Amino acid sequence: MVFRGERIQADLVAAALQADGLRVEVFGDHAYGVGVNLTAARVLVPDEQAQTARDLILQAEQQPAGDQPEV
Repeated sequence: MVFRGERIQADLVAAALQADGLRVEVFGDHAYGVGVNLTAARVLVPDEQAQTARDLILQAEQQPAGDQPEV
């Protein structure tokens, strides 16, 4: 497991990791309320991709809000 949090956050983390080519699965309930899913979820990746996933998540957490990565 490389991330645990609300389902909406887990889905965003999973999308970002998939965009970087990682194999990702999100586990958790799909109970939506008022258009937003705030149930608990976990993001899992294969063992050999776990460190890469953690590094990408850490980089994203350290980037100040509003800053866009250079392309």
